[in-house]
Amino acid sequence: MATGIVSKRMMAVVLLVVGFAVIGIYAVGEPLPQGAQAPASEAWQNEFDLLCSRTQDAMGFSEEELASLVQRCDALMPRIEKLDETRKKVYMGRLRMCRGLYAYVLESKRNEKK
Repeated sequence: MATGIVSKRMMAVVLLVVGFAVIGIYAVGEPLPQGAQAPASEAWQNEFDLLCSRTQDAMGFSEEELASLVQRCDALMPRIEKLDETRKKVYMGRLRMCRGLYAYVLESKRNEKK
């Protein structure tokens, strides 16, 4: 009897790990080459990839670039809200972190000027 419980638990863990791996692979995605057009259903994904792939360079951006990135994050949020619950939770969480970083660096740069 205990073996059946262990195997059910083990199966649940394996399914969770595989599910997160699939979501992670799907979330990474490759950005489109310059000038290429994405289907409308994937356009949000490309914008997401572009926005969140630039966080490591945030300190080097000008205030105008940072403000633009924050606005682009805000504009993308309603499109992500329309996704299924699992994808929405994953992508919205990451987008909020990216936006938060850009907003923090922007505010920090503005405070340095004062």
